[in-house]
Amino acid sequence: MNQREKTIAFVSGAIATYSLRKERGELTDSASMYDFLAKIMPDELNSEAKIELIDEVFEYISNSLSRE
Repeated sequence: MNQREKTIAFVSGAIATYSLRKERGELTDSASMYDFLAKIMPDELNSEAKIELIDEVFEYISNSLSRE
């Protein structure tokens, strides 16, 4: 996998983790998804982890799951 593919995979998993932890009350209401990702993003993926990519992955996941 190249760096972009790794970043997409990581962001996708991190969004799911954020959602689960938020639902369980393990994160404060003020903790945004972007803050969560910034804290846990591995250094080697930071150059690819742009807000636009995060938004694109989040939108794709949201749209895909809303069809079910």
